[in-house]
Amino acid sequence: MLNVLIPGRHHLLSEFLHDYIKNLVKKGIEGKKVERIIFAITSSDHENTRRNPVPLYLRALAIEKFSKNINCETKIYPISDVKETKKFAEYIIHRIEYLGGEKLTPKNTLIASSTPSVIKMFKKMGFQVITNELIPGEKEEKYSTLRPYEILNLLVKAGKKWRTDKNWKKYTSKSTEEIYLEYNLGDSIIEVFKDSLINEDANLTETRDYNSYARGMDQNIQFKFNDIAPFVVPGKIVDAGCGTGALIWHLSKNFEESDIIGIEATRKFYEYCKLQEYPNPFVYFYRKNILDQNFKENTVNTFIYSSVLHEIYSYISEDSLKKVIKNTFKELLPGGRIVIRDVVGPENPKEKVFLELNEKDGKDSGDVHILSTKAKFYKFVKDFKRRKIEFEEVKFLGKTFIELSIQDAYEFISKMNYTDNWKSEMNEEFGFWSLSKWKDEIKKVGFEIVPGSKSFKSEYIIEKMYKGKAKIYKKEKGELLVLDYPDTNIILAGEKPKFN
Repeated sequence: MLNVLIPGRHHLLSEFLHDYIKNLVKKGIEGKKVERIIFAITSSDHENTRRNPVPLYLRALAIEKFSKNINCETKIYPISDVKETKKFAEYIIHRIEYLGGEKLTPKNTLIASSTPSVIKMFKKMGFQVITNELIPGEKEEKYSTLRPYEILNLLVKAGKKWRTDKNWKKYTSKSTEEIYLEYNLGDSIIEVFKDSLINEDANLTETRDYNSYARGMDQNIQFKFNDIAPFVVPGKIVDAGCGTGALIWHLSKNFEESDIIGIEATRKFYEYCKLQEYPNPFVYFYRKNILDQNFKENTVNTFIYSSVLHEIYSYISEDSLKKVIKNTFKELLPGGRIVIRDVVGPENPKEKVFLELNEKDGKDSGDVHILSTKAKFYKFVKDFKRRKIEFEEVKFLGKTFIELSIQDAYEFISKMNYTDNWKSEMNEEFGFWSLSKWKDEIKKVGFEIVPGSKSFKSEYIIEKMYKGKAKIYKKEKGELLVLDYPDTNIILAGEKPKFN
């Protein structure tokens, strides 16, 4: 028996590939009859991203249609995504053996691929490879026709006219075209490709360790829920930027009659959320860009933004943050609320203060994980991307202090412990808006401030992260007096007026 294994993501099957395979089956290969075509659908557990815009079940359905008139047995194996590895070909072969109990070897299987890196890996294992669109023997990569991702780009370019556009259809197999039209796939693909918030794999930044980030965000989730819950209006509750779904779990437990909707852009978090169990069955997740208006006007009771809006400000822009607030106002029903739990800046950001930093709790140089608090400050000054940190070293009563603005002091102490994601944190600004500024911005679009909104100090942050590492002083009458640490967070709720 001769198998032909076709590894790929298979989001779009071309007419070229259909004719190519049909010809292989008809003529055979080097006198051998092709008895089975095996499609290995890689990145099978990913969807709704630019790299993987089509869900597995629709890719498989298109392959089923694609194979009907090939006159050969066809099998489909889903291959879960893995990080880039030189053993990717081995992984596919072992995965097929694990899933189906069949051993594909160079003696019984030929590989069909046009991706040079994949071809190289399979050849190293001893497999013979036929190259599909790739023209063999050329010094530079040349192809006889458009490749699937290039055809997909034609669809995206067609925009709203994709259903009637002939450019992408000219290269696309009938089976793929039928599936795209039947399930309106073009609309969702175009939406994903136009998403400006995220990268190819739907992550906000490539410098973040999402495992440690998730642990840090979730360790205080009960406190966050306790802050947010009193302001929630039951009904349709949206947690925008829901991360791992930890807050969703608490919402679903405590608001049993409500629909709980999680919006998450980051692929890893989105997929994790969908795998969890929740106390309330009415829990739904969407991989959407929260910059967009994702719900019809006057349809949502509560929008929650927990530790996410500062990222919009930092990674996108202040105008984008204001746009999110405006869109939220439109989407809320009269009487509905926006609930924001996030970081907050000082009310008097330019006030000069003096920092005393521990220089004995680590080393003077080396990796950020082993630096003393004082050494981290100098690294922070060098690495912080948002603005230049102006400071001066001053001597007072035999001690060295750092004189700087309260805003910059807060920016450092709020980040000094996040060494696992240091590079990512250096792109983020926490103290950009004070409580009064936050209130002004949501009032501008029409919200009324709900009583109980406030800024506050997280006792966990103060006790576990600040104390013993940094002290803040102000100068009065020639003396340095200890200041309280700045507020760390806000809980701010705005209500859309019930009557205009």
